[in-house]
Amino acid sequence: MYIIRDWLNSEPNQKFNAVLTIGVFDGLHLGHQSIVKRIVAEAKRLKAASLLLTFDPHPLAVLSSAVPPEILTTFASKATILKSFGLDVLGRFVFNEAFKDISAQDFFSKVILSRVNPLSIVVGPDFRFGRNAEGNVETLGQLASNQKITLEVVKLLKDGNALYSSSHIRSLLKLGLVGPASKALGRPYRLSGQVARAEGRGRTLGYPTANLENIPQLVPGPGVYAVMARLRGEARAAMTSVGSNPTFRGRRLTVETNIFDFNDDFYGEYLELDFIEFIRGIIRFDGPETLIGQLALDERRAREILSASI
Repeated sequence: MYIIRDWLNSEPNQKFNAVLTIGVFDGLHLGHQSIVKRIVAEAKRLKAASLLLTFDPHPLAVLSSAVPPEILTTFASKATILKSFGLDVLGRFVFNEAFKDISAQDFFSKVILSRVNPLSIVVGPDFRFGRNAEGNVETLGQLASNQKITLEVVKLLKDGNALYSSSHIRSLLKLGLVGPASKALGRPYRLSGQVARAEGRGRTLGYPTANLENIPQLVPGPGVYAVMARLRGEARAAMTSVGSNPTFRGRRLTVETNIFDFNDDFYGEYLELDFIEFIRGIIRFDGPETLIGQLALDERRAREILSASI
């Protein structure tokens, strides 16, 4: 897969024929995947390139005065997932203040037609573009028709009664419902970050933990989870606590992971966590002895869950 990391400012090559889709695609959930699979299949039929153009950072981080949504997938994660679907080209449109007031017409001509020759464009029915989201699928259809470009609008998929959507998945994760969130994503929800040094209290309890920091994505709601920890290219069974350590009067939210049967020092290394299942909520214990007893139960339950999921 070829990656264009700055769509507007990279050196333009000769235009290539492509089947194109555009959007934020945060999470790349099953609804998004239906669009990706469609452009890959159509591109093969037309002997063209399949191209996905995504916005990064999230446009609401620039457009909205409110707190922007916490992201589900980084650009690097999107690239890894999209490569597995056989996408040919991934473009990153760096959304910034300079571009927030571009009209729908100018977006179509400057962002799309200046860099690619689209044979077909595939989007969902809620696609919007241009200043104040003035452009919709009808606008895009007219602009595409003027250039003799085919527009295909893919129906939104539902998970039961709810539409597959990034906002719905965020809501599930904040409630600790990582199982339903993973079902909507089509894969376990993955958190990534760097392992930091902390107080080392877990080691004194017999459960050494890796504390994750510099986490770019949404952190699931407080609780203890069964996870698969991905470190140094290997997946290892583990359990993760998301909370503030109330037993020790902690106040700062931490993400602490105990990797089973693993005692290496890996401070400063990059760690990924696949959240498999919620085990329990965060509890304040009377003291270390009670906590240790509960951790033993948590470990046993996590091992059972992870053995069944492999």
